Amino acid sequence: MVKIPYLSGFEAYLKTRNISPKAHTEYMNSLTDFFNYTIQHNNDYKISEDIKDVHEMDVRLFKNFMLENLQLSASTINKVISNLNVYFKYLFGVKKTPEIPTLNINSVTVPKQTDFPTVVFLKLPEYLKMDLSIYTRLLILIISKGFNYKEALKPDFYQKFQQLDFDTAQKQFLSQYRDYIEPYKTFWDNDNLFLSRNRGANTPLLTVSALHRDLKRDSDATKLDLAPKKLYTTFILLALSTKELSTDQQRALDALDTPSLMYYRRLKRETNYDI
Repeated sequence: MVKIPYLSGFEAYLKTRNISPKAHTEYMNSLTDFFNYTIQHNNDYKISEDIKDVHEMDVRLFKNFMLENLQLSASTINKVISNLNVYFKYLFGVKKTPEIPTLNINSVTVPKQTDFPTVVFLKLPEYLKMDLSIYTRLLILIISKGFNYKEALKPDFYQKFQQLDFDTAQKQFLSQYRDYIEPYKTFWDNDNLFLSRNRGANTPLLTVSALHRDLKRDSDATKLDLAPKKLYTTFILLALSTKELSTDQQRALDALDTPSLMYYRRLKRETNYDI
């Protein structure tokens, strides 16, 4: 089990705060997780196990790990950071460390329901007709069919896409899309959905950065956050808020592993997301 520096003194300090057994467990879990991570990623601390070798960067790296790799909810991450802050302030107060590594670590913003572009999916036919980038609208359509943007940009995804069912409004958009993409398909001799518009590019496939530029322009125009992850998250939250799932919503939920599904359910609770 990982060593937590000055644990006995900190636990004695916690008793003076009259915290609940549940809160005590949360403190211990936060510290254990942090030091398990830090001893693997901070070589100085791995050798010395001296708290003086733990710095602000270690907390930042752990925060990013919780956010990006573990995909923990904002409130969970903020609770862990708060627990670490109490611990490091205690150590600083009893002169066991010369710094408080958590002092400049900002909390993660807990999103609100208004932060999600729900209207894009509730009024999908309207958005497919809007004067937005063809690739923005194509991505919105693909996500509405239950796929994320990483799948959409994979080579040969078009083969799976062509097997899907589309309604009248979606077919009308796809007709417009085919007119747009045909010159690029001919030039690149390639059937993928997202093709580079730069004929001097090294690859026929559209880059992620090029797609993001389209989405950023359309986000500014619509005053909605159309980032790929935000669009996909919104679609999943919509599915979790729907009593009778569509085939596309069921496809999206079935594709999630258990940790991801738990993450989206927590997010739904925290944001009070509902339709």
